[in-house]
Amino acid sequence: MLDEAARKHIALEYCRRINEGDVDGVLSLFTDPPHIEDPVGDKTFTDRAAYRSHLAGLVAYGVHETPGTPVAALDGEHVALPIVAELRPDQVPEGKSLRISLIALMRIDASGRIRHMRVFSGHTDMSLHTMPDTAPSRRLRDFGNS
Repeated sequence: MLDEAARKHIALEYCRRINEGDVDGVLSLFTDPPHIEDPVGDKTFTDRAAYRSHLAGLVAYGVHETPGTPVAALDGEHVALPIVAELRPDQVPEGKSLRISLIALMRIDASGRIRHMRVFSGHTDMSLHTMPDTAPSRRLRDFGNS
């Protein structure tokens, strides 16, 4: 059994690796075969190749996960992690991103690998947001010219 700090670290490591686009690194956090429900009620992955494809798709959409504070269970196995994921799937209009509030519930075994992960989010947990404009604003650009 891993202590709470170690389990919380693994949950946060999942987000760090996905943000880096490290598909193999994310997969290495899971037992073989993995058991991932992402999201619960929609897709279940019990095959590494299928989950690899899912992760690669998220990375291709520029996924970025902002984790909240992980919460450990007293059972010595579970961690719940609130996450806000932001990505740009093809069907999202230009200049917008899809933001999803979710909870990932991870069951982590004694070896430190995720045995089972359940991702909870629903339609009302998704919203479109305007992406920040990376170009300098006209006002700032013209400041020195007036």
